[in-house]
Amino acid sequence: MAYASHIDQGGLHVVFTAKARNIDRAVAEIEDFVSRNGAWPLFDIKLIVREALLNATLHGGAGHGSHEVSCTVRLVDDAVECTVSDPGPGFDWRARRGRIPPLDAESGRGVCIMEAYADMMEYNAAGNVLRLVKKRGGESCGTPRCQDEAGKTK
Repeated sequence: MAYASHIDQGGLHVVFTAKARNIDRAVAEIEDFVSRNGAWPLFDIKLIVREALLNATLHGGAGHGSHEVSCTVRLVDDAVECTVSDPGPGFDWRARRGRIPPLDAESGRGVCIMEAYADMMEYNAAGNVLRLVKKRGGESCGTPRCQDEAGKTK
């Protein structure tokens, strides 16, 4: 499978082979789906979805070659709910929450970015399913929620 999507009563469902080029396509389709349903903080939604899809694409296969990434986007009351999953073993998300990587790190900022822009973020126990919620009137970025290495909120 390279890329497939459909809309039903449960929302927009996207499944794709974990290739970077499919992330742009999925984010564009999600933006179109959400924007057809009123005014939303699209920058925030696109950013958190892109980060989640990128993490699932890069890390979700546990080194077993090509894998599939799944994403479902639903409009629930006055919020956009996005669930991203991959077949990998997951990761220790508890150790990553609320932490900013060192300034010279080349990666590792995705969880913090999602924390800063999403109104709610929750993983399953294994860490291979992520649910993000962005409310129509939710806070935008700039609300510091992540801590630096010394444990201070930035």
